[in-house]
Amino acid sequence: MPSSGREYPRYALVGVGAVVIDDGRILLVKRGSPPGRGLWAIPGGVVEAGEGVGDAAVRELREETGLIGRPLGVVNVDEVVVRDGVGRVRYHYVILDVLMEVVGGELVPGGDAIDARWFRMREVEGMSSVTPGTRRLVSRLARLGGGIPLIPLPGGA
Repeated sequence: MPSSGREYPRYALVGVGAVVIDDGRILLVKRGSPPGRGLWAIPGGVVEAGEGVGDAAVRELREETGLIGRPLGVVNVDEVVVRDGVGRVRYHYVILDVLMEVVGGELVPGGDAIDARWFRMREVEGMSSVTPGTRRLVSRLARLGGGIPLIPLPGGA
């Protein structure tokens, strides 16, 4: 029976990813909770009711990495659907990946992130311990190089 929580949801949940790129490196966190427990991924989480997408990305980046960011725009839209053994939807997220500029803080894992590190983008494409969505995002960003098109955030960010 569908619930209003994250597991076995009635509807897809909206999530954000905080994409931080610096000199060919991308910031990833190791997930401490499902889905993706133990895998490297873009820092992020669920958008809270009444919270803007950019604000959610700022909050998640700070909670999971200790870094303070400024949202620049959406760089990717992805979807995560995880089914259980009988085919029911156990998790369903629609994720808006937001490119962030770091403006402060110190890199320290927190929230449900058990580790946070910088990786070369080429390195991530070959890692088996990365979520499929992160691998797709990094491959796309690597193909685009420095010319990453941004979708403006609501409210002018």
